[in-house]
Amino acid sequence: MTTASSGPTIGLDLGTSAAKGVLMAADGRILRTASRSMVYDRPAPDRVECDARQHWREIAGLIRELAAASSAPVRAVALSGASGNTLLCDAAGKPLTPIINWMDQRGAAAALPALQGLTPESVRRVTGWPCTGSFPLGHLAWLRAHNPELLDAAAHVGMNTDWLLFRLTGQWVMDYSTATTFHLQDQTGRRWHRPFLERLGLRETQLPRLAGSGVAAWALTPEAAATTGLTTATLGVTGAFDHPSAARAFNITRPGQLLLSCGTSWVGLLPWDDRDALVEAALLCDPFLSDAGGPWAGMFSVSTVGPMIDAYVASLSPPGTDRREQLKRFDTLAAEAPAGAGGVVIDLARPFSPVEAPAALVARAVMEAAARALLAHLERLCARGFIFKQAVMVGGAGNSPVWPGIVAEITGLELTVGTAHAGAAGAALLARRGAENFK
Repeated sequence: MTTASSGPTIGLDLGTSAAKGVLMAADGRILRTASRSMVYDRPAPDRVECDARQHWREIAGLIRELAAASSAPVRAVALSGASGNTLLCDAAGKPLTPIINWMDQRGAAAALPALQGLTPESVRRVTGWPCTGSFPLGHLAWLRAHNPELLDAAAHVGMNTDWLLFRLTGQWVMDYSTATTFHLQDQTGRRWHRPFLERLGLRETQLPRLAGSGVAAWALTPEAAATTGLTTATLGVTGAFDHPSAARAFNITRPGQLLLSCGTSWVGLLPWDDRDALVEAALLCDPFLSDAGGPWAGMFSVSTVGPMIDAYVASLSPPGTDRREQLKRFDTLAAEAPAGAGGVVIDLARPFSPVEAPAALVARAVMEAAARALLAHLERLCARGFIFKQAVMVGGAGNSPVWPGIVAEITGLELTVGTAHAGAAGAALLARRGAENFK
């Protein structure tokens, strides 16, 4: 019989286009999945926002759907996701602003006084990421320049993930991994970086408490329990950034392993023991397992791949074909073509241009081009002493019956294909860890 202490957990992956969730049994089986689309407002060309209250309603509804599928009390819930957004709240947790999304560029268009003298590499040394004019560091610098009274009046300055955890538990906590995308954390000291706070005129009391991933914040409040269909015995647990969360789901925890997430960008995550090596290689650096004596994680992006692939995929199907059928046809065509695509070569770093060649050869050439773009990144990192042996491929191209084999052949990686909902599954594992360690 399942007890509350060994019961299922819920993990959420708050992605850019959708929030995905899983209900995970105590033995790791996925019992139920669910998702909600993310909706944004764009009040100006450089602004991307989300209504915080509506965001809570969607996430609470997602949790409720998963909880309703459980035959046993849900032990804990954790939230991971594509963070890097900004939200100001009053002392009661009432939003004072919309959620400013990581895609928002209001802080990148003009020189902001709070950012003067900062370079991407100096920021990377401190925070692990190199962003200056975007993400919360840029958002907050813009608010300091254009709405300082609001910034001063805010009792809480954070992101959607810590606000959602507050809505669940009444506690303001942000994990070290998610705080990396906030750009105000001294990543090695695991504390807020006071020189950046001074630049922005922020008080440390305005910021959440920092903690590791998989730490139970508190039990759910009665209000949150009633809204989500959980109970006041359910625990809210800290999560992680989306790719490190997904890596946990596939046990990508040792140097020599690679997680390849094939979405809008192809993102590679590699565990590594030496943070300085990751920083010197200009990788995005995540604390990953370092607070427990394990490795850090570095991430790189093959950023131009996704949109170009989408353009070629669409070009090989009749107009009006839906996305699912486009991908099915793309796979079928590529499977008909020989290795080398009959000499057809496509460069995905260049703008889309129709290719005068049989459709099967074009499809195969696109797949091979993406694999070569990945190989170029791996070779650059290998020249710096990084090693790659095993890889797990998830999302997008990982769903193709043809593409993983092409990637394995061109890169030489020992490649396996992972299941969907990896980020949410990693969050569910963190929820279990938090419940097991909770006192």
